[in-house]
Amino acid sequence: MKRKIFLGAFLVIIAFLIYWVVGNIEREKEEYEVFADDALLLPSLKLEGEDNMEEWGGDETKSFFVEYRLQRDRVREQEKEMLRELIDNPNASSASKTEAEKLLLSLVETMEKELLIENIIRAQGFSDALFFYRNNNAMLMIKTEDLSEREFVQITDMVSGIIGTSRETVQVIIKK
Repeated sequence: MKRKIFLGAFLVIIAFLIYWVVGNIEREKEEYEVFADDALLLPSLKLEGEDNMEEWGGDETKSFFVEYRLQRDRVREQEKEMLRELIDNPNASSASKTEAEKLLLSLVETMEKELLIENIIRAQGFSDALFFYRNNNAMLMIKTEDLSEREFVQITDMVSGIIGTSRETVQVIIKK
């Protein structure tokens, strides 16, 4: 009998958590304007009545880097907010709060690594860079005309040292 009561209570809690998460997702949709990938292209957005391509000097590659960062920041803020809500939820279990705290810390650490790597690449004289790191997959996109073998090795060594993985796991993409 106690087992049935426990199972029933457990199912009620799970149902409540699902209801709460779905409700928060709906609120998130209302708070944030969500764009499809095609809608994130800068020519479709306007800044103070001017076309964004003109705002950034007509450089489509530069606008790609800028727009990707904006999109990444929006997604990260949504992720952080959802984790904070779970951490602050008095009905959440201690284990789920601990897991959410770990995920939030991991997210912040990833953001720091992305920023560090992108700034180091720019400091080395490259026009721009984007670093993607998720699920132990590292990819660096660099705005440059070409990349020498020596530069490639230096970059992959630097990235692998920062993220704590082997150089062979780092992919480098050139975007002209």
